[in-house]
Amino acid sequence: GFSSSPVRRSFLSITPTESLMIEIKKGTEPKELLEYRKKEFASYADMKGDVKEKVMKSLLSEQGHLCAYCMSRIDEGDGKHRATIEHCIQQAVTDEKERLNYKNMVAVCWGNRNAHSNEDKSCDAKRGSLKVDKQDMKKINVFDGRTLTDIKYASDGTIYSDDEDVNEDLNLRLNLNCEARRLKECRRQALSALHRNIAGKYPNKTAPKSYYQKLMDHYTEQREMKEPYSGILIYWLEKHI
Repeated sequence: GFSSSPVRRSFLSITPTESLMIEIKKGTEPKELLEYRKKEFASYADMKGDVKEKVMKSLLSEQGHLCAYCMSRIDEGDGKHRATIEHCIQQAVTDEKERLNYKNMVAVCWGNRNAHSNEDKSCDAKRGSLKVDKQDMKKINVFDGRTLTDIKYASDGTIYSDDEDVNEDLNLRLNLNCEARRLKECRRQALSALHRNIAGKYPNKTAPKSYYQKLMDHYTEQREMKEPYSGILIYWLEKHI
């Protein structure tokens, strides 16, 4: 299993069958967005708040209320858990039609976007701090699970990949090991909670693989409200099944 000690950082190597970030399955766009897009001179920048609210509700539902990148809990409210709309193909290099394309939108966390240092930002806030020609993902595509299967986790909650392009996306563009946001610690705590759950169910003995499979099914089948940081939980469970 994982060591809880940050000094003993063991790396596990498996071939995952599940995506270790959210693979987003796009549904039907909200009718309010469809109607707005038909208007003459419609633009994303001028999109009314009520339309944006409907878009956000739909995106959050598709993603189980988790950030498309770091998998932290997000919602429509204010404060540190507030969500924002991210364009996977950056607005700076697209036309208005693409900016209003629902299939190009995901919900992401606030990502510390007010931080003075770009190293303290994550997710789209970090990506947006880069020069435009550096913002495009090398490989990761949250709409294509095949690009997410090379993601791995270390014992201290570090997310990484042996694939250089994926690793560059995880760290340079998205900064998913951001110290200021304590993302590694959040993942480690999520895993510790899973271990406590298993130990409570099977005290002083090893849980059967069938129980690990039951937990795996639970996390992979969640839809409306997914477990935050469930990628590391799925990764650990898969190794033990």
